[in-house]
Amino acid sequence: MKQTFFFLALFITQLLVAQDNNISVISVEKANIVYRGIQNPIKIAVPGAKSYKVTALAGLTKKDSLGNYYLNVNGVQGKIVKINIEATFENDSIINEFKEFEVRDIPRPRANILSSYNKETYEMTLSQLKKLNINIVIDYMFFTWDKNYSKVMSFVIKTEGYEDIWIEGNSMTSKAYSALKNIRPGTELFIHHVRQYNPNNYCLRSVDPIKIIEEADYNIPIPEVSTKYGNTIVYRGIKDSLEISVPNAKSFKVKGKGLKMLPDSIYVIDTRKIKKDRTYLEFEIVNQNDSIIHTKQLLYIKDRDITPKKITVNGKGCSNCILKITLQELKDAVIDITENDEQSSLTQYQVLACNIKLPDGNNIDLNNDIITDIAFEQLSTLPENSIIEIEVYHSLFRYPLNLSPLKIMIVSAN
Repeated sequence: MKQTFFFLALFITQLLVAQDNNISVISVEKANIVYRGIQNPIKIAVPGAKSYKVTALAGLTKKDSLGNYYLNVNGVQGKIVKINIEATFENDSIINEFKEFEVRDIPRPRANILSSYNKETYEMTLSQLKKLNINIVIDYMFFTWDKNYSKVMSFVIKTEGYEDIWIEGNSMTSKAYSALKNIRPGTELFIHHVRQYNPNNYCLRSVDPIKIIEEADYNIPIPEVSTKYGNTIVYRGIKDSLEISVPNAKSFKVKGKGLKMLPDSIYVIDTRKIKKDRTYLEFEIVNQNDSIIHTKQLLYIKDRDITPKKITVNGKGCSNCILKITLQELKDAVIDITENDEQSSLTQYQVLACNIKLPDGNNIDLNNDIITDIAFEQLSTLPENSIIEIEVYHSLFRYPLNLSPLKIMIVSAN
């Protein structure tokens, strides 16, 4: 079964490290959230333990010997699932602890055209209808997911006075267009029964139909909104600048909560007073035929994370100092980015690769966040009290971290 659904976390993913003053380090792909309907990959490490057992009131399956598991919460009725870790240490002491994760349903998928959000009614010309292309989007999921699940296998077009038209694939066919090319402006078309690619029967809800109104033959201007970083996410606590334009429009007006236009058509938005995690910009657009079009553009709102960050190895790390750690602790160790505040261990960054700088100036390159067997063999050749430096490469979502390398002294286990 394909296990990468929703979790190709290569560019804009988030990572939670469920770590505090306790014994274990548990990481999942999306904050402290797991989803029904999929196999949620999690990683568990217990630094210093000679063995440990992991149990959960859900489907927990061990993937390998490196601490990778899959958590299936389909049978969990409530909103919380607990994972129990029973760890045995070198002195044969046993410690039990629980970690809690929020259980959510996958948000409702919806059919989408023109790569445009939140348009309750799509206005299309005949020439645009001829190029109709449909895909599937899932809103409010902030990590990259498998593009295969955006594929539409088939859909049906309904309109008064015509037989239902079944179309295989995700785009208008020449045969279907021939049946519709003589419809009059103002005719309503409805797209129903959108069938989505889902070979493994993941728990996806049905998509909403699309309503199309055929208008006179002119181009429909589409608003373009982005931050200077090229995304549609703004942050509380700062005034974000926005790039707003409507190509092919004669003119437009835009308004939204906290939105202001500065001289030279520069826009800024302040979302400190908006409690929800999203807001809309409302557009009034005058096209080349002097028709007025109203539409909306969605912006996501996130709390800006200003807590200092540091690089850690199996949850251990320090800022502007040298961390003493045994060679054995480096075996299969998890390298991560965590917050200096021990009361809060959330991070919005996933380590994609690492560079270990050796005392002789050579480097060990890692293509993930785990010290591999090959890397461990190289580290094993270093003399005691050798100092290495670890740098990480992560998926920057917005703000650069400018993290200092983690300096580690390899010490004796005694």
